[in-house]
Amino acid sequence: MSDPIIPREFRQMKRPSLGKALAMVPAAAVALFLVTMPFSCTTVADYEVAVLQNPITGNVVDESFGQGLYFAAPALFWRQYFTYPTREIQYPAGGGSEQAQALTSDQLTITVDAAYRYRVLPAKVVDLFLVVGDMRDVNEYVYTTFRTALRDAIAELSGAEILSTDRLRIASRVEELMDEELGAKGIQVVRFFVREIQPPPAVREAIELKLQREQEVQAQKFQTEIVTEQAQQKREEALGIRDAQNIIGESLTPEYLSYYYMQTLQMVGEKEGNVIIAPTEGGNLLFDVPTRRRQ
Repeated sequence: MSDPIIPREFRQMKRPSLGKALAMVPAAAVALFLVTMPFSCTTVADYEVAVLQNPITGNVVDESFGQGLYFAAPALFWRQYFTYPTREIQYPAGGGSEQAQALTSDQLTITVDAAYRYRVLPAKVVDLFLVVGDMRDVNEYVYTTFRTALRDAIAELSGAEILSTDRLRIASRVEELMDEELGAKGIQVVRFFVREIQPPPAVREAIELKLQREQEVQAQKFQTEIVTEQAQQKREEALGIRDAQNIIGESLTPEYLSYYYMQTLQMVGEKEGNVIIAPTEGGNLLFDVPTRRRQ
């Protein structure tokens, strides 16, 4: 059998020796270490706390890790440190609100516009990781608890009670129910907000009609009070005139009228060109001239 034909460009090539091949292993290991090192370092900020889990055995370290730079075994395809923010978390983010519907005790559908804030307790973060999971699982768990607590709180009241009750009372009840579920797991509900409570359209129209009628009644009542007050003022004015007339009538005695008549005649007679005609009968005046009596 003839030898195989080898191309000219490959005739000068030599096979690498085993020693050179073994010498390349440490270099490859160093290169692999340098490539994987950035993925093996975890930075925990001052507003975070971390939990360490062994990616092979699954064991979790009993203590959490605060701010700092931590190194673990090189890991390209798994996580070892799970970080949790210790700052307050707003849901929905950006100051928005979540609309949720719930049934009252009398089967009335109420739409509640709400929002909430919560935070992770650093002292319980290891238990939180074991029971709930990482931060993504925590957010989903808190949201599910919020929806359940809101439905339970609304179901405790009737539609009339909810629409006539201060919304802070409903917010306090929802916050209480969420604390019962989340507090033991290391999650603190900081604040629950109820921005608006919207009844069904038919109920809303009935409420608006009722408010309109109440406003009309208040306006009519106000007008009635004005008329009553005006009538009272006129009544008091008439009583004042009557009392004044009674006082004047009691003081007008015949002697005073005669005296006032004589004074008037005197004033008229003092002016030039005036003529005074006094009524007489048989040469006597028809009125009595008051005379001063001696005591």
